[in-house]
Amino acid sequence: MLTLLSALLVLAPVGSPEARHAEKPKVTCEVSEIRSPQTPRRRHSFRATRIVELELEVLVHGRSKHERRLQLRIYTPRGFLYQVLELPLDGAASRRRVFEARLPVAGTSIMASGLYGRFKVVPHLDDRREPCGRGRSFVIKP
Repeated sequence: MLTLLSALLVLAPVGSPEARHAEKPKVTCEVSEIRSPQTPRRRHSFRATRIVELELEVLVHGRSKHERRLQLRIYTPRGFLYQVLELPLDGAASRRRVFEARLPVAGTSIMASGLYGRFKVVPHLDDRREPCGRGRSFVIKP
């Protein structure tokens, strides 16, 4: 048994989990704007009957040598996860990048189930529990 334990220790990766995690370059992100082609810019409240979709703009700062994924987790007014929008991040791109995702509204369960109120978009990298930056709220009215 001691031999088996010694063999496992030899095969274990060197360094603590924190040290391995610190080797990755720092990438941060923030939801910078939420808009609809059917409404003027700089709104945080939208009427579901007047828009087709929302455009979510995200700023990503930093570079990574590895292929990464940006997840935009959208929460309902009651705090339940409504949808996850995924975008691939190219590690070779510039240090500051802008990404856009679209959230359909017309013909979705937002209107069919009356999911009106304050939604929240929170950015995450690679299925991590902690957000990679600042999220943003928006309101959908009937």
